[in-house]
Amino acid sequence: MTDLLLNIAAISRRTGVAPDTLRKWESRYGALRPSRTAGGQRRYDEADVQRVEWLRDRIAEGWRIGEAARMLDAESSALDDPVALRDTLIAAIRGVDLGSITATLDQTFAVLPLERALNDVVTPALHWIGEAWHRGEISIAQEHAISAKVRAHLTSLMADARADVRGLAVLACGPGEFHDLGLLMLAVALRADGWRVEYLGADTPADTAIEFAEKIGATILCFSAARDASLEALRVSLVTPTSRSNVPIVIGGGASTPELARELGATHVSGDLGAAVTRLRRLARA
Repeated sequence: MTDLLLNIAAISRRTGVAPDTLRKWESRYGALRPSRTAGGQRRYDEADVQRVEWLRDRIAEGWRIGEAARMLDAESSALDDPVALRDTLIAAIRGVDLGSITATLDQTFAVLPLERALNDVVTPALHWIGEAWHRGEISIAQEHAISAKVRAHLTSLMADARADVRGLAVLACGPGEFHDLGLLMLAVALRADGWRVEYLGADTPADTAIEFAEKIGATILCFSAARDASLEALRVSLVTPTSRSNVPIVIGGGASTPELARELGATHVSGDLGAAVTRLRRLARA
């Protein structure tokens, strides 16, 4: 079955963008690719509608049309294809094109479900950044600038108020741990799942996080450790008598292991966000 084709008046009504503007976006920026009738009249399909809506929303956020249209050039794949979005994001990171990085992140979170945006686009891009830095392909300054762009998007998602229907989660990086983007993604995923989230961020002493979690009546307390040194510092902190917790403790991050979690009487979660959220939901019910 073929898509229903729309004339320019119909696509204008659907999107709220004036016909003259649509013609300019098509002729000047190549942002639309309508077919033509035998009489030369434009006909638009649903892909064109999606492109117009995306451009309209980016302009409402303050983008210049030229910047937004670059994301919709002839080499771009479908707007909602996570592989294409991932590759576009990595290409923008490789070229240190900060405007395109921001625009691609905007597009990713606008058109994909949150879990797919995080798992299929953002996480692979972050892995690429780490590997590129180790290979010497990008500098630490570039890595920091790019990470700040991702962090800004995740922080804005954290501000999206949700009902507290699952419980109260406190999230913190372990002592000496400054790699917090993975934990921030978990915070966003939990918020979207209906949790109230208190995010403590990087380099948090375990005893102060436990004290805070107990004072506010938290359902769970999550620690993240991406480096072995941070994991060992967290282990030492949690085995001391002063760090005993009445709040269930969860441990995750690249350096964490199920064995250490069992040693500490904690729950281990893997890097898969969907699985982690499901595990924490079950833990809260228990």
